[in-house]
Amino acid sequence: MNKPRFDRILPLISLVVLGLMVVFLLESNPDNPLVARISDDLPVVSVAWVVIALLAIVVSTGADLLARAHPRLEHSSLLTLPGRLRRIELAPLFWVLPSTVVIASFAFFRLFRGSLQGLAFILVLLACGILLTVTLVAQHYALDREPEVREKARITSQVVAYLVGFGLFSAIMYSHYRIIFTIALILLASVPLAYRLLARSVNDHRRPLTISTMVVGVVLAEAAAILTYWPAPFLVSGTMLLAIFYVMIGMLQHSQAGTLDRRVGWELGLLGTLVLVVLAAATIW
Repeated sequence: MNKPRFDRILPLISLVVLGLMVVFLLESNPDNPLVARISDDLPVVSVAWVVIALLAIVVSTGADLLARAHPRLEHSSLLTLPGRLRRIELAPLFWVLPSTVVIASFAFFRLFRGSLQGLAFILVLLACGILLTVTLVAQHYALDREPEVREKARITSQVVAYLVGFGLFSAIMYSHYRIIFTIALILLASVPLAYRLLARSVNDHRRPLTISTMVVGVVLAEAAAILTYWPAPFLVSGTMLLAIFYVMIGMLQHSQAGTLDRRVGWELGLLGTLVLVVLAAATIW
């Protein structure tokens, strides 16, 4: 069994955590002039968000390099860029979770900085560091030759993906944007996560996969648009969207594996319905 390269993983995570600390310093400065307003319906974009985007790019690049250094990918044909850049090989499947972990950790715990103050920043650092470590290690073992090891890594990655999805969905619903912006953000959040959960391999770029991920994104976006009219706390709305996301991904995964039958459909349907009913009842009462 090939061991993870912690000599590369830990410096990468340390760089991201240090970058988040810089972001906190920028966010705590009320006189920070480096801001831009795109629209009256969107929040002011500060330089902190630019740093977060750069951190997401850095961690995605690091995850790509770590994956391509694995022996199983050394001689595999990966996604290539068109034209003169066709010699550049990429592994976008390994970008999704590391980048969204950074974005979701910051976006979610940032919502509590008013009530938790400095504790919220500490939670961001802990959550981001732990989830990134788990993600990068799981992505390494997802390429292992042993089926049992790959299955454990797959389940671990799925748990991280659903946690990230909850953080992103909740943060978006908290913001109370206009419906068009909410739909766009939900699409941007759910489509990459659906791709990560439904792709069978690093070279899986089939047209049915693209259609499936877009269907998941559109359904989630429509559900989010409806929830904007529902007087529910953002955590409840985020959980509702996560329940819908979980049911759809579960059905599509069983369909891919050829195990989707009436029993699985009833189980996922009843689970999703039960969660939605309980949350709706809790909101009303």
